[in-house]
Amino acid sequence: SQLYNNFALGHAMISDDGGDTWHLWEEWAVGHGANENQMVQFKDGTVMTNSRALATGSRQQRLQSVSNDEGETFTASNFVEELPQPFNGCQGSTVTGDNDEVYVSTPDPPKATSVVAKIGHMFGCTVETTGRRKVTIWKSTDKGKSYPHKFVVDEGLSAQSSLQHDGGKMVMLYEQADPLPPYSAWDFVLDKVAGDVRVLLPSRFVFREVEF
Repeated sequence: SQLYNNFALGHAMISDDGGDTWHLWEEWAVGHGANENQMVQFKDGTVMTNSRALATGSRQQRLQSVSNDEGETFTASNFVEELPQPFNGCQGSTVTGDNDEVYVSTPDPPKATSVVAKIGHMFGCTVETTGRRKVTIWKSTDKGKSYPHKFVVDEGLSAQSSLQHDGGKMVMLYEQADPLPPYSAWDFVLDKVAGDVRVLLPSRFVFREVEF
């Protein structure tokens, strides 16, 4: 599982001519496997990435890396304690505010109560077989060093998201899913055994303004 997590490597595509041409710069310094990277730039020119971690045996938090030379090189990626990931991770969104605030949206799944989770805990397994539920927005006022503020957007099954911040207003597009009805005894058993670790196809996309 740890090896699988490290298959994902972060890169930056850079354009110095308004997007007419691009070049692939150096691979990031060795850290932890990053995937589905989000990138923001602060007013002082610092570039920060916030990324999905595959979280299939490694720690279940999002990853960050910083560039102090406008994206030419990046620090090794590190886990962010306050930003959780469900089992196998999930795409998230990262944007900045008017005063370099950082906003990150990602699921904040509750503790798993499935049969698989209970058996894992019984044998001392530290992997949490949590699913894509409870999409939440976190806010940082120190350029991503900490995320003490959070706002729950959806308590139910909710997953991939996209944020946009403009003029003090935050809007969000995200996936929302309905629980599967127990069509059969097997469906009921599977729900009890696996719980939210099953990735459901979205029932709809929700677009809304968020007051944070």
